[in-house]
Formats: sequence, C-alpha cells, structure tokens
Amino acid sequence: MDSRHNPVNRPSARPVVRLKTAYAHRFGLVCAFRLDRQGGGEALQWADLDADADPELHSAQGPVWIHLDLKHANAQRWLSTHSGIDPLVVDALTAARVTPRFEQRGRSLLLILKGINFRQGGLPMDMVTLRLWSDGERVISGRHEPVRAASDLQRSLVKGQGPTDVGDLICQCADLMTQHMEELIFEQFDEAHRIGHLRNAKPTEDLVAELAHLRRAMIRMRHFLGPQRRALERLAASHQPWLSENNRERAGEVVHQCTQYIEGLDAAQRISEITQEEILQRSTEKTERRLFSLTVITAIFLPLTFITGLLGVNLAGIPDATDRWAFLLLCLFLGLLVAAQLWYLRRKGWL
Repeated sequence: MDSRHNPVNRPSARPVVRLKTAYAHRFGLVCAFRLDRQGGGEALQWADLDADADPELHSAQGPVWIHLDLKHANAQRWLSTHSGIDPLVVDALTAARVTPRFEQRGRSLLLILKGINFRQGGLPMDMVTLRLWSDGERVISGRHEPVRAASDLQRSLVKGQGPTDVGDLICQCADLMTQHMEELIFEQFDEAHRIGHLRNAKPTEDLVAELAHLRRAMIRMRHFLGPQRRALERLAASHQPWLSENNRERAGEVVHQCTQYIEGLDAAQRISEITQEEILQRSTEKTERRLFSLTVITAIFLPLTFITGLLGVNLAGIPDATDRWAFLLLCLFLGLLVAAQLWYLRRKGWL
C-alpha cells in the first residue's frame, strides 16, 4: 500500500481509531472490544471509541476489535474517512459480491471468508461473508448479513475465553467459519447416500429433483471452499511479525480441516453422479422396454391390418361374403397367423 494513502503502514504511525461525534452512533457498529490479552475484553460503543481515540488509541491499552454492519451508511462512511485504511481495501471490505481471498501489504492484511447462513428463513447454501482487515493492533471486520462466527467470538470474549491478541482473533474467526460448515457438509454426504439407497424404491422423477437440488447445493459450496482454502493457506504462510508461530499452526489446522471438507464434498458429488447415472440408466431401460413392447404389438397387428384392409378395399366385393362360414374361417386364419407370429418371435428370443 502507498503510505500516503495508508497512514497506519508508516513506521512512525500509531493505529488511530478516530470517531467524530457524527459517527458516535449505535447504528453500524455490531460490537467492539478492547482485548485484555487474557481471553477477555472490554465492550465498547461508538461513544467509548470516540472518547478513547482522543487523540489516539494506543496499542499499549490493548488491541481493538471493531465489528461493523456494512449495510449501514455510518459504517461505510467511517471506513472511508476515519479508519485510516487504504481506499482500495475499503472497497474490498464493502463490496456487495466477493469471493474468499487473502491479501497483505506491509504490516496489514485483508482476509475474506465465506460461511454458512444460519439466519432464520435463509438457506444454508446462501453463504454469508466475513471481511477482516488488521494491522496487528486493530482488527476491523464487517458483514452484510449476521455471521455466527462473529457472534460466537463476541460471547467468548464476554466469558473471558476469547482470543488474547490480534493473530489469535483472526485465526479463531477462520476456525469458527470453517467449523460451522461441517454439519452441512456431512448432511449433504448423508443425503447423497440416502438418495442412492432409494433409487430402486422411489419414483424416478422425485429422485431426479432431489438429486438436482443436492448437486446444486454442493456445487455452490465447492465453488467457495476452493478459494477459501487457498486464502487460508496464504494466511498460514504469512510472515507478518504480529502473527505468532502458534497462529500459523492454527491456520494450518484450519487449512487441513477445509481440505477434509472439500474431499467430503467431492466424494458426495461422485456418489450423486453415480446415482444419477444409475437412475438415467434405469429410466432408459424402462423406455426401451416400452418401445420394444409397442414394436412387438405393431409387428403382430401389421399383417392382420394389411389382410383386413386388403379385403375391405376389394372393389369386386369381399370374397365369399354370402358364405355363412367365411367370417369364422377368416377369424380362424387370423388367429393361426397370430399364433405363428408369437411362435416365431419366441423362437428368436424376442419374447
């Protein structure tokens, strides 16, 4: 980052959290804590941050975590004008559509993660996003929709069981975001097995609809898990001085966990593909049997239709029309013809 646009990256600069009175408003601030470095933290409000930031909020008082609701104009305005973050990073933090990524410039880093949507009435596969920026002494995070990982982190700080420093906070966020995917991925894996077991007992149309819904959900999950694993790998390999070796090891464990989830999704997708192939094969076989039955029926009745049609169009009249036994003899002949056809088809193995 250019130090002219990012004063927090200048060696002589201290992290500044300036909140003017106009921004000392509860809207836009989900929560804020000053960590006590022992697993707890002091809860802060806009007004508290404003008072503490006059003129500076020094790191000696403890690192600060500020979690914002990015849908509110106050939060976006504060990020743009008072956070001291590079404008390009602010754009990445506030963008409506983002994918998991990791970027670092100087002493600061940007981490964007996807997580499960636990909001009531929402679909789990409609994933939510947590955006984090840190310079080692502040963590500024934001979301558009509620993120359970941030709520869990907030509760752990209240109980005194939370992160002790900035690196620990970021790694805990990554860990929680990944852990919350486990239940959904296992559900999808079990659902793929369930549909596979029902392929011979349930109507094909219902199974195809369920399978299509499941595969769409898995594709969406897989679409974000790949970039998320790469972002976490870059976090684990980061050489930021304020990231400890324990932080990197924990990030590596999250990468391993994410890899397991990807492998589980890939296995579930393979199971669903095999199931779909079997369902399509069964449907094709059923269609072929029906077509074969129609073909046999056509083959049997075609000669009968030809003979009766030929008799019907005889301009000189139907032969022996006045003979009382003619119709019975014709029926007997047609019956023998059908019997001969059935014998021939059975001999050829078509029946």
